[in-house]
Amino acid sequence: MPESISKFRSFHICFLGFEICCLLLGIYIRILAHKTSDLDSIKHFFHIFKAYLSKSVHPSSLGLFRILFGCTMFVQIAYFIATDFVQTHISKPIIHFPYYFFQFVVPLPSPFMDVLMWLMLAAAAMIAAGFLYRYAVALFLMSFTYLWLIDKGFFNNHYYLITLLCILLLLVRGDAWAVLWKRKSDRKKPINYIPNWQIFILKAQIFIVFFVAGIHKINPYWLLHFQPMEYILHAKADISGLAFLRHTALAAFFSYGGLIVDISIGFLLWWKRSRMIGIFILIAFNFLNFWLFWNIGEIGIFPLLLLSTIVLFLEPDRPARWLGSKPAVHSPQPAVHSPPFISSIIIIYLLFHLLFPFRHLLYPGHVDWTGEGQRFAWRMKIMLKEADIHFFIKDDNGDIYPVPVNKMLSPKQYNNLIYYPDLIPPIARAMKKQAIKQGITARQVVADFKVKFMGVHPAQAIVSPDTDLTQVRNHPFLHSQWIMIYD
Repeated sequence: MPESISKFRSFHICFLGFEICCLLLGIYIRILAHKTSDLDSIKHFFHIFKAYLSKSVHPSSLGLFRILFGCTMFVQIAYFIATDFVQTHISKPIIHFPYYFFQFVVPLPSPFMDVLMWLMLAAAAMIAAGFLYRYAVALFLMSFTYLWLIDKGFFNNHYYLITLLCILLLLVRGDAWAVLWKRKSDRKKPINYIPNWQIFILKAQIFIVFFVAGIHKINPYWLLHFQPMEYILHAKADISGLAFLRHTALAAFFSYGGLIVDISIGFLLWWKRSRMIGIFILIAFNFLNFWLFWNIGEIGIFPLLLLSTIVLFLEPDRPARWLGSKPAVHSPQPAVHSPPFISSIIIIYLLFHLLFPFRHLLYPGHVDWTGEGQRFAWRMKIMLKEADIHFFIKDDNGDIYPVPVNKMLSPKQYNNLIYYPDLIPPIARAMKKQAIKQGITARQVVADFKVKFMGVHPAQAIVSPDTDLTQVRNHPFLHSQWIMIYD
């Protein structure tokens, strides 16, 4: 591993240690300030945190987010239907790449998949309208998550985020404000307030997405070589004809600007005094992202999804006030009682989502080379690989047959094959199976798979050309030894 990469890897470990030390230092300062025992101070912290989570807030900001989220999901599913997503990415490919532990998730017959898409479209509309809210969220959650679990060959970070947000929306009263249909109990006793944790958990989830994405950008390729931003801007210049996008200074601006926005935006939105600045930056950032990536990379509805979350950071009663309502300032008790241990559950949930994206530090090699620990980690638009891929079948007579792998995969699958080596063994086994069907006594499947990494390192093999790829396996928790670490 190059010395510069090793230093930045050590930096990431040190940064996590620094975060933990700051947390412990904050608790220690509180202990000194209150002159109480450690146990009493911790109890005091949890008491304050629990009171913060349980305080009564107006549900209008959560309700408006539900409306915007439902509308965004409607656009997403309508786009899937209009572009024939099922046929292109599920029915047409001859192989699918299931997630580990989810091998049982397989595609339904094509007509049923089409019905599922229309059910999701209806569920998205129902979420926006607040009609049968929890049933609609549950239906959309199960259907959408099932859709992307079919094949990790079209994994996308915003699909994962949508699933997380649906899980959280299932647990909160997103239907407490601005709905077309109310529960019978709500008609008898309207919900005027909800506990603050129902908004806090959604805000914290968005904060983590940005903050963790920013931490991942602290690496030598992003900070010193301005990659992959320089590559992206050159590709945009080729398509748009805007030659100024090729300037290195612009790549540096985008690289450092993106890092600063990701790390700071959560704080700017959360703090009331800087909120308007944060909102302006987030709007500009997402419009710029959409313009940059809409025709050179997969950005989808991600900017629209992030823009919809802005309302969560407003004062909870602000949307109601926009409509002329004047809710009461205080309420003695939350409208919906908080579940037991809610503060502990939220802390555990947030700690998991802060630490899990850094599991790649447990594996050898660079995460963006091996792909191990890359998914579900908010490592967005920071990976660059240029690959030359050739698969071959060796028969019992020693004859070699080239296999056009791109014809076996959808464009998304082929693109992810470049970035995620764990797709190699399944495609090798599929090749062997197809060869046997065609009367070729396939003995081995090998590959000349060379990758130029981050626009800096020369092309290097990611797997040995002598390795029979039908015999190797991916491990869900350990490093796969057949993936070669670059020099």
